[in-house]
Amino acid sequence: MISKNHEIGYGKQNIGDVFNEWYTVPSYQRNYVWESDQIEDFLNDMEDNYEEHANDEYFLGSFIIQNKKDNNDLLDGQQRITTLFLFFAFMRDYDRTPDKLRRSLQDMLYQEENLVKRIASRVRLTYQIRGSVKEFIKEKIIPEGSITSNWEEIVKTAENYRANISERHICNTLVCFKKYFDERPYIDITKYIQFITNNVVMIYISADRLEDAFRLFSIMNDRGLKLSNADILKSSNLEHLSDKNDVDDYAKRWEDMQADLGNDIDRFLLYVRNMILKSRVKTNLLDEYENNIFKPEKLQRGEAFFMMVFKTYETYDKIINLTDNYDVPFGNLIRVLLGSMQNTEWIPSVLLYYQKFQDKGLLAYTKKVVCKNIADSICGESPSSRIDALNKIMVEVEAASAPDDILNADCFKFDSVKFLANIQMDVYGHFYTKPLLMLLEYEEQDNSLVNSFNQISIEHILPQTPSATSKWVQDFTEEQRTEMTHKVGNLCLIGRRKNTSLGNLDYMDKRKRYFEKNINSFARTLQIYNAYPTQWTPAELAKNQADTINKIRKIFGI
Repeated sequence: MISKNHEIGYGKQNIGDVFNEWYTVPSYQRNYVWESDQIEDFLNDMEDNYEEHANDEYFLGSFIIQNKKDNNDLLDGQQRITTLFLFFAFMRDYDRTPDKLRRSLQDMLYQEENLVKRIASRVRLTYQIRGSVKEFIKEKIIPEGSITSNWEEIVKTAENYRANISERHICNTLVCFKKYFDERPYIDITKYIQFITNNVVMIYISADRLEDAFRLFSIMNDRGLKLSNADILKSSNLEHLSDKNDVDDYAKRWEDMQADLGNDIDRFLLYVRNMILKSRVKTNLLDEYENNIFKPEKLQRGEAFFMMVFKTYETYDKIINLTDNYDVPFGNLIRVLLGSMQNTEWIPSVLLYYQKFQDKGLLAYTKKVVCKNIADSICGESPSSRIDALNKIMVEVEAASAPDDILNADCFKFDSVKFLANIQMDVYGHFYTKPLLMLLEYEEQDNSLVNSFNQISIEHILPQTPSATSKWVQDFTEEQRTEMTHKVGNLCLIGRRKNTSLGNLDYMDKRKRYFEKNINSFARTLQIYNAYPTQWTPAELAKNQADTINKIRKIFGI
């Protein structure tokens, strides 16, 4: 695989030859994260081909390596390579595997020490500073019979979502293998393994310079292989670190951060981008960083980039994840927003404020940001205009010298006349409906106590489609139902999924059978329940509408 004179090498290898080489997964690479569906797809593909196409090649994919002396750093393709590595380990110990295959399978995993030939023992696939993963593989995967002897622990780890992310997925993969082959006793194990080692092929692309390898990594991502923006940004910035200790340290910190953020890491990096540029996103995340941040030198590559990301993550963990955050009123507000807002564009402005002013005025500021965002939506502002408004707030934060400077700024103003007109019309069915109702709940609840919400549904007190024989039809004319059903005063929140049959019950039955057990977490809904104990007619609805509008005016400072 070695390329010469800094050339890019490439070629085709069957899996048997792939596992005649040595690989290291660098510290800056992502965790092993293949899920059960991906494992089953892999096994099904092999099963579909191993007999009918026993003499044909099956293309599994490609992998990118940086050549090093007697080793290859695996930059891309580690998910497939790791899965194959685990497959050979599982098959070595599987009770249906013929004994004559076990030695050959072990050789694909591990080179035994040979004192006569001065050959050291060596594992085919190793992980660089992956915490306990390296030891896990050494103890539970490499020794012959180790999977069988540690099976109970492997199953427990596969089900433990607090376990190391790579270890959990490794164990889950082994469990998937056992389930798959136990359920298919008709599979010829020997032919199946022979097909994989001899007929399944991968394309390798190699470079001996890290710079070239990273460039290939980026190009392959542009060609549609599933590499995340986060992986590209991490790898390309690690390339700009000169101290190997920094590379290992930053890679480990990034891995821990990514394990927490999961699939949201690209979104988080977009928050960082927004905090730096304070402008609308116009292209993909990688181009935004490359062309609008790094090239204009708004942030230097390498250490400065990592310091900015890690600092922002610490802020995010404290005020959005609420880790070790004991500010109960603020925590309740964040839980309300995360549970009701469809967008998260408000988050960067809150992160930026905290980084500048810490807790001083943070609750009041966050309320103002969210009220402005919701008010703009109620006033019919476009998504682009709402994002522009949030960016203007961040500009004001950056310019402010004290919290009062920003809390009293004009950037929070909105068209109050249009707002009041629209809020008295039908509000149900808009994306702002749930956040608005949750803000009402927040203002009514006891915020000295931690409040959290699981299942939340919006309920019409006067049903949308009452039965023709119901009391609703007696109490409300058709014109009144058309006018009042979707008004904010007829809407409340409940802690369960909607049930149309119960929701259409007459008011007293509905209170007893539907509301009574599902509203304890909702202060405003409880107030309505207690304030109107016997009936809900046009008069009660109109009164609650007026009361609700007054509460909304207070929340939004009108």
